[in-house]
Amino acid sequence: MTISLDNAISGLRAAQSSLNVISNNISNASVEGYTRKILPQETLLIGGEGRGVRLQAILRKVDMTLLRDFNKQTSVTAGTATRTQYLSRVQEFHGASEAERNLSAQIGRMYDAFSELSTAPDNSFQLNNAVNAAQQTAQTFNDFHGLLEQMRNEVQDDIASAITELNQSLESVADLNKRIAILDSQGKSTAEFEDQRDREIQNISQYLEISSYTIENKKIVLMTRRGETLVDNSAQTMSFSPTPATAGAYYPGGSLNGILIEGIDVTATNLGGKLGALITLRDQTIPTYQAQADEVAQKMAERFDAVGLRLFTDANRLVPASSTAPAPIGYVGFAGEIRVNPDIVADSTLLRTGSYGQVALPGSNEMVRKVLDNALGLYLGQGANGTTNISAGTVFASTGLTQRADLIGTYDITDYVPDLSTAPNLTLPGAFTVDIGGTAFAININPGDTATDLVNNINAAVGSTVASLNGLGQLRITANADITISDISLGGALALADLGLVAGTTTAQSPSFSVQVGTQSPITVVINPADTATDLLADLNAIPGLTATLNGSGQLVLTPTRGGSIALANVEGEPMQALGLNVVNIAHNPFRNASVGPDGSLNTGLLNNSTVADYTRSVLATQAEDAASAVTADDRESAYLQSLTKRNQDTSGVNLDQELSELIRVQTAYSAAARMISASEDMLDELFAAFR
Repeated sequence: MTISLDNAISGLRAAQSSLNVISNNISNASVEGYTRKILPQETLLIGGEGRGVRLQAILRKVDMTLLRDFNKQTSVTAGTATRTQYLSRVQEFHGASEAERNLSAQIGRMYDAFSELSTAPDNSFQLNNAVNAAQQTAQTFNDFHGLLEQMRNEVQDDIASAITELNQSLESVADLNKRIAILDSQGKSTAEFEDQRDREIQNISQYLEISSYTIENKKIVLMTRRGETLVDNSAQTMSFSPTPATAGAYYPGGSLNGILIEGIDVTATNLGGKLGALITLRDQTIPTYQAQADEVAQKMAERFDAVGLRLFTDANRLVPASSTAPAPIGYVGFAGEIRVNPDIVADSTLLRTGSYGQVALPGSNEMVRKVLDNALGLYLGQGANGTTNISAGTVFASTGLTQRADLIGTYDITDYVPDLSTAPNLTLPGAFTVDIGGTAFAININPGDTATDLVNNINAAVGSTVASLNGLGQLRITANADITISDISLGGALALADLGLVAGTTTAQSPSFSVQVGTQSPITVVINPADTATDLLADLNAIPGLTATLNGSGQLVLTPTRGGSIALANVEGEPMQALGLNVVNIAHNPFRNASVGPDGSLNTGLLNNSTVADYTRSVLATQAEDAASAVTADDRESAYLQSLTKRNQDTSGVNLDQELSELIRVQTAYSAAARMISASEDMLDELFAAFR
C-alpha cells in the first residue's frame, strides 16, 4: 500500500508539473521567440520495482538546424530591406518618368529652350528663358548631390546605432551563456534562458551574418561569417566612429572609418546583414551614384565651354578638366557646386555671342546652333586630318605639289571640218610658239592638220603631254611653269583667235585651298614653292577659330578652336588630295567609366561615348534598375524568411490544439492519481478501523 501511495503521489506531482508547463505554453503561445516546452518523465525504479515518476529538467522543442537557417535568412533579408529602403529614396527624388522633374527632363527642357532661342537669338525673353532652364538644371544637380551626401551620412549614423545595439545584444548573449552554464551544471532547466538567448541572437542576425557552435554546459560561441569571434566566454566589443561623409571622403584611407572588433578592422570582410548592406551603400553604391552625377555635370560644363560658351562653372567660374584613367579625378563633388556662370546670369546675350570675345553679327545663331549640335550633340564638331608627312623640307617636296599654269582656249577647234585649213584667218603652213618656263617650242601646222594633229604636234615638240582637247573641243595646255603664246607665221592675232588663243603669258599659280570655319566666309590658303610646314601652319592658324597642328606622324590636323563645322575645297590644283586631307567628326572627351569615385576604385558601368542627354538617361535607367533589383531581392528573401518562420513556428512554436490535447491527457492522469490516493485513503481507513 505504501508503494501504491508513493506512485499515486508521484503521478499527482508529475501531472501538476506537466499542467504548469502546458499552461505556460498556452499563455505564451503568441509571444515572439517563445518555444514549446516539454517535461521529460521516466519511471523511477527501486529494487527493480516501479516507485513512481521521476521528472527531468524542462526542455525546449527546437530544431537547431532550422533555427540556424532562420537566423541566416534574417541576416539576408535585413540586408535587402536596408538596400531597398535607401535606393527607394533615390527613385523618389527622380520621380516617375511622366513627372519630368529628374535630371534627364531638366536637360531636355534646357535643350528645348536653346532650340527656341535659335529661331530668335536676339530675343531677350528667349535668352532669359534659356538661362533659367540652365539654372534649373544646375539646381537639380545640386539637389541630387545633396540627397546622396545626406544619405551617406545617414548610413554612417545607422552603422553607429547598429553597433550600439549589437554590443548590447552581444553582452546579453555572454551573460545568458553564464546563467545557462550554471543551471546546466546543476541539472536545472535552461529553457527560458535559451529562449532569451535565441532572441538576442536573432537580433544580432539582423545586423550581420553569424555562425555558431555549442560548447560545454550549453554555452554558444558566436562568430562572423569570416570567423571573427563575437562571443565565447565573454562578449567582444565592436566599435565604429562616424565622420562626415563628404563627396571626397572614402574608406579606407580617406577619412571614413571602418568597423572594428576589439580593434581589428572587419569592414572589408563582407559582414552581411544590415551592416554589410550599409557598408556597401556607403563605400560603393552611393559614391558610384555621386560619380555618375559628377561625370554628367563635368562633361556638360566642359562641352559647353569647348564650343565657346562657358555656361556652367564651379564657384570660381572655372570648368574642371577631364582626365583619363588611371589619373586622379579633379572634379569629385562637382555636381554639388555646378552653377550657371554669373557673367551669363548678368548678361544673357553672352548665350549668343559666347564667352571668349567672339564677334556675332546681329541675328546670328551660330553659337546657339553649336550648343544644340555640338555641346549637346554627339560630336564636338568637324576637323580635317591629313595623311601625308610634311614635317621635313618644303611642302612641295613632301607632297609632290607644284605650281601650275592652265591655258584653255576659247574656241571649239573640232568645228573645223575636215581640217584646220578651213579656219578663216589661218595661213598654212604656219607656226606659233609655246614657251614653257623660258623654253620656247615652235609648233607647226600644216595643210590637212586636224585639231587632234595640233595636240599631237604640241606634245611632240615639248616632249611631254601638256596639250589636250577638253570636253568642249577647246585646246588646253597645262604646265608647271608660265606658258607664253606668240605667233610666228600663222597670220597674227586673228589667226591665234581662230585657235582660241591670245598672244601673251598665262602665269603659273601656286596650289591653294579654301577653309571655312562655321558660318565665317571661306579663306583661301596658298602653298608657295618655298613654304615649309611651319609656313603652312602659320597661315592656317591665322584663320579665326581654327587651330592647325602636326600630329606625331607629321600629318596636318585642322580643328575648329571652339568646335563647330569646317569645310574645305580646292581652289587651285589639288592640294587637299596631296595633303591627304579628309573632314572627320571630332569626338568629345569621353565620359570616364573606370577608376571613378573619391578614391578612383569605382566603375560607373556605363558607355563612355554618348551625348549628355543619352548618358543621363543611362544613369537614371541604371539607378532605376538597381532599385528594382533591390525590391525584387527583398520580396524574394522576405518570402523565404516567412516560410522559414512558419516552419520554425510549426516545429518549435506552440500549437494550441496539441497543447489542449496534452492538457486532457495530463488531466486524465491527474484524475487517475487522485483516485489512487482516494483508494489508498479508504484502505487506510479500513485498516485503522480493524484495530479499534
